[in-house]
Amino acid sequence: MTTHTGSLRKRITLTVIAGISIILLTFSIASYYIIKKNIEHSQNEKLAFARLIRTNIDNIIQDNINRLYDISISGKIDLRDNDFGPERDAIRTAYRYSIFTDGIFLLDTGGNIILNYPAKIRDTAINVLGIEPISRIIANNRPVVSNIYTLEPSGRKVMFVLVPLKDKHGNSVGVAGGEIDPTNPALTRMLGLALLGKNIFIDIVDLNGIIISSSDPSRILTQCNRDRFFTTIISDKQERVTTCHRCHVSGDTPIKQTMILAFVPLEMAPWGISIQEPEEDVFAPASRLRQTFSALAVIFIGTAFILTIGISRSIVDPLNDLIRGTDRIAKGDLSKPIPFQGSDEIGILSQSFETMRLRLVESMERITKHALELETRVLQRTQQINESQQRAEVLLKKVISTQEDERKRIGRELHDDTLQELSAALMRIDLCKLHPETVSLDKIEIIRAILVKAWDGVLGIIQNLRPTLLDDLGLVAAIKSLLDLHLGENGINYFINTTGVAERRFRPEVEITLFRIVQEAVANTARHARAENVFVIIKLEKNDVHVEIEDDGDGFDLNSLFVVGSHEAKDRRGLGLLGMKERVALIGGKIEVCSSPGLGTRVDIRIPLMEAEAERA
Repeated sequence: MTTHTGSLRKRITLTVIAGISIILLTFSIASYYIIKKNIEHSQNEKLAFARLIRTNIDNIIQDNINRLYDISISGKIDLRDNDFGPERDAIRTAYRYSIFTDGIFLLDTGGNIILNYPAKIRDTAINVLGIEPISRIIANNRPVVSNIYTLEPSGRKVMFVLVPLKDKHGNSVGVAGGEIDPTNPALTRMLGLALLGKNIFIDIVDLNGIIISSSDPSRILTQCNRDRFFTTIISDKQERVTTCHRCHVSGDTPIKQTMILAFVPLEMAPWGISIQEPEEDVFAPASRLRQTFSALAVIFIGTAFILTIGISRSIVDPLNDLIRGTDRIAKGDLSKPIPFQGSDEIGILSQSFETMRLRLVESMERITKHALELETRVLQRTQQINESQQRAEVLLKKVISTQEDERKRIGRELHDDTLQELSAALMRIDLCKLHPETVSLDKIEIIRAILVKAWDGVLGIIQNLRPTLLDDLGLVAAIKSLLDLHLGENGINYFINTTGVAERRFRPEVEITLFRIVQEAVANTARHARAENVFVIIKLEKNDVHVEIEDDGDGFDLNSLFVVGSHEAKDRRGLGLLGMKERVALIGGKIEVCSSPGLGTRVDIRIPLMEAEAERA
């Protein structure tokens, strides 16, 4: 008993520990994915914020490009009339509310400065074709937004926005451009780069990794293009969330700080939006979640172990009596009842064991009784199987006998009719050979008549074996031919009614099956029924073809026809009905034969159609 108790306590403890482990594993996986999703959400928020800023700055650049285009659209551009008043008014208008902090200028196609506003150079033509962005737009005649460019010899940092300049006729006559000073505080204000916090930086970076504008003015014109990172992702138009490092000084010690960088490229310029925030700030919510989950896991484990100890102590002792009782049941002793253990779950279990013991006693009694009944049923089933096998053998013999009778009939017809007629024709031909002088047209006509009669006989046998009319004209025409042959020529009235089948053709197996069944039915009627009228109905229903054959003849006893060993069972009509049932069963159809002596006979056949045939219906 101690062994049972100790083993049960171990199993309970191990089961609870296993359950705790599974729950903790599930809890850990869920926590991991929740934290991961939280981190991804934080990163996606940064990326979405960068896209929002990107959209705003793209719109600003597009608006300022349009302002430069408005100079040409104004219709005041004519560089040949030496009157630059209208042009000056046009660039003055374009300068208002623009981001061109260093002014707007006009160039001719040779790269010479014609006008600028606000005016910086007067009465002096300066050629700026050596500036790369300007030479590029003059060569390509397409808008250019440049990176930061250093003007020599002053060393001043500027950015250019350049568009083709066209006169009122739409001809390109030069360049309209604007200069942007990245160090001008007004630029940051116009671009809307607000300071979000001392550790969060919003930068606009050009293709060379130089910061054009920033929410932190001290970062403007600084280089941050390690391993050509920004050059690559701006050129490839890639969005990226990654980590980078920023060094700052705490006291006298430089500290490397890991930053989360969200970057999106601009559409209107070879620049990009970079948002950087310390990793600990971005992942602070995830860190708090991780700490919360860890604390809950510790609390959960402690509570589970305390619960395990209580469960093992409260269950093991009451189970001792149940173990003794179940041991007795296992050994086959069902005479002693299971002791009652109270009203809790253990008590319910003890009641269940007692109920089980009582039902086992009843079951043992029923099993003994059922065993005797089963033996009796096995003997009966064996006898039934033997009888079924005997009936199957009888039916098989009947089928074989029917086939042999058919072969005999064909052989007899060939021998009695066709062979005799051919022999007669041969004899007459031999006589003609012996006495050629006696050959006349009458004798030739007699020989021909004998051969035609033999030919008709062979044709009748062939048609009986495989009705060519069925292949040529279809089911309805073939059945009408049968009715004429078996009924009409014997003086029996017949009536046929068809619905939906006059122009239809069915699968060959359906047509030959219906033809043979009707052939057998009307042949039986002509030979045995002594009927005066026969009614045939053929109609196409939704999913099958339905044939009814009914006569007003003598009828017969359908039950006695199939009694094994009876005289009537040997009748050809019984074999014909068996053949009809077998034919219908082979193609999944149903046949019903109703007949009583003096009340006529009705044969009802239903053969299912395939899906394609039913759809054509």
